[in-house]
Amino acid sequence: MHEVFESVARYFSVLGEPTRLRILHALCQEERCVNDILKATGLAQANASRHLGLMYQAGMLSRRREGNQIFYKVADPMYVELCRSVSVQVAGRIESAASARESFNHFVDDMTPRPSPSARAPQTNPLNQKEKASV
Repeated sequence: MHEVFESVARYFSVLGEPTRLRILHALCQEERCVNDILKATGLAQANASRHLGLMYQAGMLSRRREGNQIFYKVADPMYVELCRSVSVQVAGRIESAASARESFNHFVDDMTPRPSPSARAPQTNPLNQKEKASV
C-alpha cells in the first residue's frame, strides 16, 4: 500500500500547480502543438516547456513530433475527469461564497441607519457668521 500512496501523492503534486491545470484545461478537448498551448494559456515558452516536460514525465501527457512542432495530448482521460470534477466543486464553492458575501453586504446595507427624509442638514445661523471684510 505504501507504493500506492507514494504514487498517488506524486500524481496530486503534479496537479497541485495552477499553471499545469491551465495546460491540462487547454488540452482536455484535443491535441495541440506547443504554440497553440502558449496562446491558450498565455504562458512564456520556457515556462510552458518546463511544465509540459514534467507532465509528460509524470505520464499525464503524451507527445509526438511532426516536423519542427511537438504536439501534446492528455494521456489518460481520467486526468481530465478528475480535474473537471474538482474544478466544478471548487467553482461551486466560490460561487456560493460570493453569493453569501453579496447577501451579507445587502444585509449590512439594510441594517445601516439612514437619515430620515424629514431630517434636514443643520442650518447655520446667519447672525453667528462673520462678515467678510471689504477693502
